[in-house]
Formats: sequence, structure tokens, C-alpha cells
Amino acid sequence: MAKKKKGSKKKDEENLATIAVDMDVHKRIEGAREDFEETQNAILRRLLGLDGRRGGVAAAEESLGERARRAKGGGAKEGGWSKIGRHGHEVFLPNGTTLRAAYAGQTVEGLIVDGHWVVNGTSYNSPSAALIAHVRTRDGKKVNLNGWRIWEVRRPDDDRWLRLGEI
Repeated sequence: MAKKKKGSKKKDEENLATIAVDMDVHKRIEGAREDFEETQNAILRRLLGLDGRRGGVAAAEESLGERARRAKGGGAKEGGWSKIGRHGHEVFLPNGTTLRAAYAGQTVEGLIVDGHWVVNGTSYNSPSAALIAHVRTRDGKKVNLNGWRIWEVRRPDDDRWLRLGEI
């Protein structure tokens, strides 16, 4: 039988408890991630001040605020809507950007207003949420789609439509 190394990952894992969190909490934790190597446990320890940094509930709420919303789901930013893309660059759609999507014979149109995706009078923080709320399969069932692949946008200074995922 092999000896366990001192301080091994296995030993650390034995001290962990599993907790259930809803999707909003999970998104906030992921939005506070400082790098891809940081574990969820390390994120929570940092936010709660258990790693020696300033922490506590106020610091966690501050850290999980607007920065997290933009990092994961996108959100209002002065003059429009923004999201940090998966490659680390910011995608910014200024207010007045026209939106359109076609899925299963359905066409959906919208506009970026005050940093939100506004489709049929309802405001959304993400392209996927805006699309999923307004399209169905051909037999009327709810869909789970990646809006980045379907939405096309035309920013106020653009002369043509661009696929959102290509910006």
C-alpha cells in the first residue's frame, strides 16, 4: 500500500462538506473567481475573510456585486451592456444596439436600452435568457439555447449585422 503524502489533496478533501447552492449563488461564486486555478472553496474563503484578507459579509457582497454580474451573465455598464467573454476580452454593446434572432421559423427583435437586452418590453441581462424566453421548438416546447450563437447585433455605428459570438 502506498503511503499518503503529507498535506495531500486526498487529506484536504476528507475535511470538506458538500453544500447545495442554487444557480444564482453558484454564478456569483464563479463571477468572483480571480483565476481559473482558484477552487470554489478558495473563492469562498477569500470572500469570507478566512484567508487573511479583508473579508466578512460586506466584503463578500461588495466582491460579488456588479463585477460578478458582468463577468458571468453580463450586465449594465455605463453607456450599454457588457460581458467578459470566455477569452478574457470585454464584449460591449452600446445603448441603441439593435438585436435580432431567428430560430425554428421564429424571429425575435430587441434593443439594448439602459444596459439591458429589451425584447418585447421585457428586460434581460443575458442574450441566452432573452432568447429562451421568446422562442419555442416547432412543437411548442421550451428550449435551452446559447444566445451567443443565434443573436445578431447591429451597433449604432455598424453598417451590417454581426453574429454576437463573433464580436
